[in-house]
Amino acid sequence: MKKVAITELDPRLQKQIAGAEQQIKSNPQYSIEILSGIVSRNPGCVEVRRLLRRAQKAVHGTKKGLFEGLMGGLMAGKIAKAVERDPVAALQEAEQMLAKRPTDANANKQIAAAALILEMPELAAFAYEELTEIEPKEVQHFIDLANTWNNAGNYDKALESADAGLKLFPADGNLQEAVRRASVNKTMKRGNWEEKGDFQSKLKDKEEAVRLEQSSRTVTDAGTALEQAAALAIKIQAQPDSLDLYRDIVRQFIAAGDLDSAIAWLQRGRLTTLGQQDTSLERQEFDLITQRLEKIVGQIQTQVAANPNDSALQSQLAQATQELDAYRLQTATTLVERYPNDYAYRFDLGKLLLAANRLDDSIQQLQYAQRNPKYRQSAILLIGKAFVASGKFDLAVEQFNVAKGELPMMNDLKKDVIYELGNAFEKMGRTKEAIEEYKIIYMADSGFRDVAQKINAFYESQKGPTA
Repeated sequence: MKKVAITELDPRLQKQIAGAEQQIKSNPQYSIEILSGIVSRNPGCVEVRRLLRRAQKAVHGTKKGLFEGLMGGLMAGKIAKAVERDPVAALQEAEQMLAKRPTDANANKQIAAAALILEMPELAAFAYEELTEIEPKEVQHFIDLANTWNNAGNYDKALESADAGLKLFPADGNLQEAVRRASVNKTMKRGNWEEKGDFQSKLKDKEEAVRLEQSSRTVTDAGTALEQAAALAIKIQAQPDSLDLYRDIVRQFIAAGDLDSAIAWLQRGRLTTLGQQDTSLERQEFDLITQRLEKIVGQIQTQVAANPNDSALQSQLAQATQELDAYRLQTATTLVERYPNDYAYRFDLGKLLLAANRLDDSIQQLQYAQRNPKYRQSAILLIGKAFVASGKFDLAVEQFNVAKGELPMMNDLKKDVIYELGNAFEKMGRTKEAIEEYKIIYMADSGFRDVAQKINAFYESQKGPTA
């Protein structure tokens, strides 16, 4: 049976579908009548089936039948016979069952079985998706869903489905195998190996094989990196628990600039026995995801610079920046919760909380961070800034003076501390003391921030009126 997209249907039907979708919340029974008729005439349109199921659930609810689990085993043979006898009729029969109870697990199993025979993997996957929601404790549904997407060549969906299952069943070998299979196939597809003939035959050439084997060498060409990644993917199939191979393939994707694939393979590596014990991989995953989000923000910023009046781009930039900030804060919070005695993580979280204007939370984290000599003065500086932001200028002055006294050299950090001290004095109306601090910086580095302007303005204000 051929798959049919909504856009391939008659325009009049498309309008009816759009209208039915709008009515799902307010008048779901009307939506059911419209969508049922369209599905019966266009059984290959999975998108309409999804809308129909939403409408049916709005009417009948999402509760599972009381004895459905007990009947599942008895129904398996009946479903198999019905599907084998006439898969199209079995599909129609299952829809009739779902019209009465949209959470009927056996009906969804019948749809999945019939859809696979009719070579409709998207419909089978939809049925398995429904089953993962109806019976979330049944690991087989997640396995079937991932394998269906794998067989259909949609490796992103396969990874997504397997990952969802692994969150509930982290030790399941079938799900882990589905992940490995999807990851390898996705890598091979990205490298276009399926268009270049037999992969193993390419490795027979000695010089090429040596080049691919040396995956630790510096890679300057993205194409070469992807070729090496493809070779490593084959090795991982044979050695699925080798953490070193996962590290290598991650490096190649980073070299190729493909952060999405690097993150996916790193996540796969963390599922191995050694990967679960290596805490550095967790931080690397956080760093790579942050880099990916930063890359997205950078790309949108470039577009905004070229089109400054584009409000849609401005909105995209604001949303992307918000997502980046939220992820950074979430990551830092997670790391502090897991490693409360690591003051570097405390310092990072304190900085992010300060940027988010969560001043009290920021101060608390930075007070912990200053216990580490490496971060002490920087943490004190940020605590002072938090006090300034909250209007506690006298407390800020105390912090800045402590940091100033502990820094023997006039480096950039000390200049920052003295500048903020002068700024706090200014806000308190103590101009003379502020200028004395700015002078210290001016004598060492007149180009630091705007100290030259402040000093010049002060001296201009001291001049008397000219005769």
